[in-house]
Amino acid sequence: GIASVDYCLDFYSGANLISFYALPENDLLSNIMFPIEQIATGIITEGGAAIQNSPGNWVGSIINIFPEEGYWIIVESDTYLCLEDALLTDPETEYSLHSGANLISFPSEDTVTVGYALPDDIESYVIAVITEGGASTQIDGEWLGSLTAFSGGTGYWMIASESISFSFD
Repeated sequence: GIASVDYCLDFYSGANLISFYALPENDLLSNIMFPIEQIATGIITEGGAAIQNSPGNWVGSIINIFPEEGYWIIVESDTYLCLEDALLTDPETEYSLHSGANLISFPSEDTVTVGYALPDDIESYVIAVITEGGASTQIDGEWLGSLTAFSGGTGYWMIASESISFSFD
């Protein structure tokens, strides 16, 4: 079967750019956010958002959490979100990106350098990778910037020069 893990994501007061490399079977937003529903106020992803108008009552276009998406999660104070018996995302998960900015996850609990994580055949179509507090851009085939690696639990804006599909290496 699929391996499951217990893990926690750290949040500080404000907006946190994260992703989930493992999710419980019940991937409803209200279930995932239940442990922090007293202080979580909103969640945003590419093309979707939801706010909590009372504990456990989320309103908006986000119903389920998906492992291939990145999310901004807004909390009122420092906290952590722990998930138990979360099913690991298949590291071969395919990402379909459109030209421009795509808010995505990294499907592993590990840390992998940008150049190694991106398949060689699509790497030239990735202009930049941006995360909270860091970015990297490709100049003459070299990744330059403060973002040196992809990390599980972090969300990323990947800027593509055209539509591409890939799985991380």
